Amino acid sequence: MKTGRKPPSEADVPGLFPWTGMRWGTPGPEEGFVVVEEPLEIRVDEHLVAVLMRTPGFERELAVGYCLGEGILSDAGAIESVELQGEGGTTCCAAIALHPSAAVDPQSLGQPRFVRSGCAANMPGSWGCDLPPVGDGTRVSDKVLRESVKSLAGAQGVYKVAGGIHAAGAFSADGTPVVVCEDIGRHNAVDKVLGYCILRGISLEDKFILGTGRASYEFVTKSARLGVRICASLSSPTSLSVQLADVLNQTLVGYLRPNRFVVYTHPWRLYQAAG
Repeated sequence: MKTGRKPPSEADVPGLFPWTGMRWGTPGPEEGFVVVEEPLEIRVDEHLVAVLMRTPGFERELAVGYCLGEGILSDAGAIESVELQGEGGTTCCAAIALHPSAAVDPQSLGQPRFVRSGCAANMPGSWGCDLPPVGDGTRVSDKVLRESVKSLAGAQGVYKVAGGIHAAGAFSADGTPVVVCEDIGRHNAVDKVLGYCILRGISLEDKFILGTGRASYEFVTKSARLGVRICASLSSPTSLSVQLADVLNQTLVGYLRPNRFVVYTHPWRLYQAAG
């Protein structure tokens, strides 16, 4: 007996793990897929800064997005290269090399962080708001915002097969998707999106970010640190994310659906589409 979900077109999709088990109360075996969860080390000039539990794929983007979004690195221009390391076809480390002129003191990178899937692990005291407010720029229509929900869902290949995974995407003001990334960790999915744009020189200042997970303060700070003006989530924000978004001049949207949403801060960036 097999599940109703169709298998992926490629047998080696990195985010999927095949299994054979039994659905309780039904005869015979059942085959399907679950989401892969594996550790990834992130090193900056050989210094271990974090171990993330993540879903394989977009490792370079995840490492860069994480380091810049968390403020571990302050300038994308300092990055010389990002090398993936591993054995047996499995990537277990993303090593970021900085330009010699941008080398940092390992002590300034802090202690290594272990980040569980779906949970952040910041250093004590690192949650304070020391970021400058984002600029005004970027206005998006309510129609574009609502339609981005379908665009995000349409690009979630792993979710369609196995479920159990988050997604995030960057969209232009006209609703064109720039990239959609999936990961078992909601913060990882955002980091992958941010890193994708950074590595390709795509400005985030005129894009909006949409995620499937709860919009906690990391969602706001990561994106604001890289200039994102509008953040939206299919889920709920937290009190701290609303407070921070207000201070950072960022528009925060929650409970986004094809027919409705809630604007928590700076609604002036959104306008009603004609017709």
